[in-house]
Amino acid sequence: MEVTINHGTLDDIEFPEIVYKYRDWNNDWNKKFITEREVYMASPSQFEDKLDCKIPVSYEMMTENQAEQFYDRLSRLAQPNLSRQQRRKEIRDRINAKEYKNELKNEQYQKFYFDQYFQRIGILSLTAEPCLDEMWKKYANDNKGFCVGYNSRILFEHLGGGAKVEYFDEIPILLPDPIMNREEIRYKQVYFKERKWEFEQEYRTQKFWFDGATIDDRNIKIPKEAFNTVILGKDMTEEDKLDITNAIRENIGEIKIIEHKNVC
Repeated sequence: MEVTINHGTLDDIEFPEIVYKYRDWNNDWNKKFITEREVYMASPSQFEDKLDCKIPVSYEMMTENQAEQFYDRLSRLAQPNLSRQQRRKEIRDRINAKEYKNELKNEQYQKFYFDQYFQRIGILSLTAEPCLDEMWKKYANDNKGFCVGYNSRILFEHLGGGAKVEYFDEIPILLPDPIMNREEIRYKQVYFKERKWEFEQEYRTQKFWFDGATIDDRNIKIPKEAFNTVILGKDMTEEDKLDITNAIRENIGEIKIIEHKNVC
């Protein structure tokens, strides 16, 4: 599947007016979404889905001609001063040795790549739908939690953009740069997921730190204007309703606080 990666402004992208995050008020980290007005840009190493942001590059599926292009690129990056004859010999030796077919080497490199990448990238997972039963059960303490609705434009402008997750019966085959553009590889790794996760109807935004991110880096404070509404779970206790309402008024201000039954 060909992918168009948009480098324009938010005016060039279709996204819902409000995006939502399901949270558990009895979880101290989740409370910070209200009490500190923070969102947490998670490392994919923390994700439950073993393939989320982890679709491997299939070096072993390259043809010999593609492998030649791949090794030529690597050689020019690593040893730019080689003569043409030296470079051709190096490439031919690697192809004859079928390095790109070596399963162990490929696994070792994939692990190194993802370890480095996940130290530097942060993902905020959201959804366009506030009434997803499975999400209330899975991420909002089985309807005892809450769901924050954000003004998507303000949120995305603050965090750097966002896009809709696409779901597929089979994950795409990724081939290395220059066979496949590096931006396309990373886009598919971040925004393509297996069909079984389609119930989440996910939108997500990402942030990248060239020098790696600490936990403090990943907790990002957002402006009050980014908050649109908070929906209270249908089984939230009266004590928690009072507690979260006071926290919203104190830390965010006068936004809509709605009972689940009045929305869903």
